[in-house]
Amino acid sequence: MLASYTTSESDYAITYNEGQTHAEEEARSDALQLLLAFGPAFARESRFWKSSCYSLLLGALMGFVALAFFNGFNYMFETWTDWTFSSTTPYSHKLESGLHLNTGDGEWWWLLVTISGGALVGLIRCLPSFPSHVDGLFREVRDLHVDPSHAPLVFVTSCLSLGLGASVGPEAAMGNAGGAIGSLIGNMRDQSDRRKAISAFCGMAGAMGALFPSPMLAVLLMHELSVTSRPGDSRFNAAVTAPIESFVDGATDPSLAQHDFMEQVTLGGIAATAGYAVFYGLAEYTYIDPVNRVNHVTPGGYNHTNYDLFDLRGLKDFGLIISVSDYETWHLAAAIPLGIFAGLIGVVGLVLLGVFRKVNVRVRGRLAERGLPPKAIEVIMPTLGGLLFGLIAVAWPLTLGDGALQLPHVIKRAYEGDWIEQVDGGIRAGGSIKAVTTDPTITLGTLWGTLIGKLLSMGICLGFGFVGGQIFPCIYAGVCAGMIVCRVVPGVPVTLAVPCMMSAVPASFAPIPFTLVGLTALVLVMDGSMAAPVFVATFVSFLTNCGMGITQGVLERQNGLSGVMTKMRNNNQHSVVHRGGGNKTMEDVSALQDVSEIIFANEPGESIRYSLGESTFAVGGKEA
Repeated sequence: MLASYTTSESDYAITYNEGQTHAEEEARSDALQLLLAFGPAFARESRFWKSSCYSLLLGALMGFVALAFFNGFNYMFETWTDWTFSSTTPYSHKLESGLHLNTGDGEWWWLLVTISGGALVGLIRCLPSFPSHVDGLFREVRDLHVDPSHAPLVFVTSCLSLGLGASVGPEAAMGNAGGAIGSLIGNMRDQSDRRKAISAFCGMAGAMGALFPSPMLAVLLMHELSVTSRPGDSRFNAAVTAPIESFVDGATDPSLAQHDFMEQVTLGGIAATAGYAVFYGLAEYTYIDPVNRVNHVTPGGYNHTNYDLFDLRGLKDFGLIISVSDYETWHLAAAIPLGIFAGLIGVVGLVLLGVFRKVNVRVRGRLAERGLPPKAIEVIMPTLGGLLFGLIAVAWPLTLGDGALQLPHVIKRAYEGDWIEQVDGGIRAGGSIKAVTTDPTITLGTLWGTLIGKLLSMGICLGFGFVGGQIFPCIYAGVCAGMIVCRVVPGVPVTLAVPCMMSAVPASFAPIPFTLVGLTALVLVMDGSMAAPVFVATFVSFLTNCGMGITQGVLERQNGLSGVMTKMRNNNQHSVVHRGGGNKTMEDVSALQDVSEIIFANEPGESIRYSLGESTFAVGGKEA
C-alpha cells in the first residue's frame, strides 16, 4: 500500500506497492488530493466547538466595544461641530442643505478645538503606558498579535483623534482593540502559538464586523491581509497549518502539515457575525452603511438621511428621465483610465505621508537641539498637527473627519443632472418618488480642494501623532475624485466614476482588492454588471502605483536604498530586524507586499533593517 509521500513545490508524489493497477493508483491519488483539499474534519473535535463559543463571545464583546467607540467619537464630533457662535450655521445643517460647504466656508473657531485637541493627544502620548510605536492595521493582521497593555490608550487616542475631525480612519483602532482582546484571551487560556494567533484573528474579525455593511467583508479583509495569502512566510506557518498524521492506511509523516483555512473562515465568520449582530441590533445601522437608508432615525434620535446612488440615475420602471446610463460594455474600457487616475492619486497620498513624517522627524530634531524635553516635543507635534489640519478644514470644510459622514452628501450635492427624490421614505417604505433636476451646490473647485486637502490632512494627522488608519480617508478621497470626473468629462456616468474611484484610490497601496470592490458594491447597492468596471479600476490602480514600482522608487530615492526592492524580490529569503532585536525570517515574500509595512509601520526615529545576504539596509528613521 502507500509507503510515503513528499512535497515537491505543490505536487504530492505517492509511492505504491506492486500489483496496483494504473486506474487504482490514479483513483487513490485523486482521493488523496481531495482529502487534502477538504482538510481535516475539525467539527468532530470538541476543541473546535470550544473555540466557536469563544469566538461567539469575543465577537459579541467586540460589537459592544465598537458601539462605544463609534458612538463616542461621533457624539464628540457632532457636538462641537454643531456649536453656534453669532451667525454661524451648525455643520450638520450645512451637510443637509448642501449650503456653505464650499471653499472658505469653514469656521475659524474650529482651530480652538483642533489645536487644544491636538495638545490633549500629545499629553496622552506622554503617558508611560502609551506604546512607543503604534502598529497599523496591516502590521497587526500580519502579526496576528497585539500587546493588550497598549490597547486601551491607543483606543482612547484614536477615538479622540476621530472626534476632533482628524483625517484618520477607525479601522486601525478597531483592529488594535480586537487583536488585543483576542491575544489576551489566548494568553489566559494558555494556548499554543497557533491557537493564540487564531484567537487574535477572531478578535479582529469581530471588531471589523461592526465596521462593514456585511460580516462577510470583515472575514474577507482579514484573509486578504492575513498570513493565509503568504503561505511561504515561515513566521506564520504555525498559525495557518497544523501538523497531522497521515490518514492513509495509518502511515505517519510528522513533517506533513495541512492548512486549516476553512476552520479559520468559520471561526472568524462566527466572530464577525456576532459583532455585526450586536452592533446592528442596537444601532440599526453599521458604520459604513448602504447609502439607501432615507430618513432613517436611530434609537438615539439622530436622523441619518442618506442617498442611494441609484437615485442619481433614475428608475426605468417608473418611466422617469434618465440622465445617467446603466452599465454598458465600454465601461470596462473606461475603468482603465479611471484606475490610472486613482493610482496617481494614491501616489500623491503616499508621498505626502512620507513628506510629513520627514517633517516631523526634522522638527523634533530641531526642538531637541534647542534643549526641549522629549515630553514637551511629544505635546508640541500633535498640537502643530491640529493647527495645520484645522486650517485645511477652515478652507475646505468637507475635509473634517474620515469622510464617512460627508460621503453621501458629496455624492448628491456635487451631482449635476436629474435625480430621484424619495418622498416619505420612498417606494421601499410605502412612500413615493419624484424626478428632480437641480444644480450642484458644491462647486468643482471645492471638489478639487477637498480632494487635495483630504490627502494633505491625512498626511499631517498620521505624520504628527494622531492615531488612526488611512484606508477610510482614501475611500472618501476616491468619492471626491469620482465626482470630479463626472463634472469634467462629459458622458461619464456617476454610477461608473464614483464606484470605480471609491474602490481604486485606496487599492493603489492597500492589497485588499476584493474587500474594496465588495465594500463599494454593498455600500452603493450595485448589481453585478456595474461592479465589473469597479474591479477593473481597482487592480489597474494597484498596477499603476505599486505594480509599476512608483512608490518603491520614491522610497528608495528618499532613503538612499537604490535597488533594494529589486534585490528583495529576486532574493529567496530576507529578514527583518524588529524592535527589540528579534529576527523573523520571511521566505519568498514579495517586496511589493512589504511596501505598506515600510510606509506605515515605523515611527519617526525608528528603523526597520532588511538583511540581504551580507548587506543590511535601514528603512525609515535612524538605524539602531
